[in-house]
Amino acid sequence: MGSARKEKYALIGMGDFGSQLAVTLAKKGIEVLAIDSSMEHLEEIKDVVERTVCLDATEEKALESQAIEEFDAVIICIGDEFEETLLIVTVLRNLGVKRIIARATTTRHAYILRHLDIEEVILPAVDAAYRLANKLALQDQFNRLELSSEYEITEVRVPAAFIGKKVGDIHFREDHQVVLITIKRIETQPHFWGMATRDVDRFIGIPQPETVMEKDDILLLFGNRKAFEDLLSQSTGDPGLSQG
Repeated sequence: MGSARKEKYALIGMGDFGSQLAVTLAKKGIEVLAIDSSMEHLEEIKDVVERTVCLDATEEKALESQAIEEFDAVIICIGDEFEETLLIVTVLRNLGVKRIIARATTTRHAYILRHLDIEEVILPAVDAAYRLANKLALQDQFNRLELSSEYEITEVRVPAAFIGKKVGDIHFREDHQVVLITIKRIETQPHFWGMATRDVDRFIGIPQPETVMEKDDILLLFGNRKAFEDLLSQSTGDPGLSQG
């Protein structure tokens, strides 16, 4: 059986954003063609990505020479030169590129791109703001183990709405699309032959439907980030924002 075909992405504009994206995609096993009009920018990533090409992406013949229409997606990573982005969009459309992803630095630019039927628009500054807001808002989320780009195991302090309720009353899987693996509970135990006490983490094993959740319990959950966000926002009444 032959190996699966690698995805092929062409990235235009190797500034800070473009070069970081190119390197990240390459490390994930994606075939990357990095395009920039500056050899200096390309030198920094040439040993990481599949191929680099120095050309003017606003020139149709230059992009046509790279068989750009054969790539799974073309990502325009240019920042401040919005007019250049619009020209490249036009060129890519003329060459029959089916999937175009474009970076925008302002919401107005994003609005214009979407009206040009560019459905995938990246707004790095806005995305970063959402992630920061979510990080600050979800202070009750602790350790995370990322299993894939979609799923993770995470520790979450038991929401106030769940305290005193039985595990079976919450319907984690059906209502919240997460799996409760176990519960970590802090217990105070005697120490130094009863002359002092200490707090010890205790896992209660596989939670049973009749297990009652207590204040300060830590829930060990499996699911995706969106499900964790929804679980916490529904139980606290806060809207929540995706961190990604």
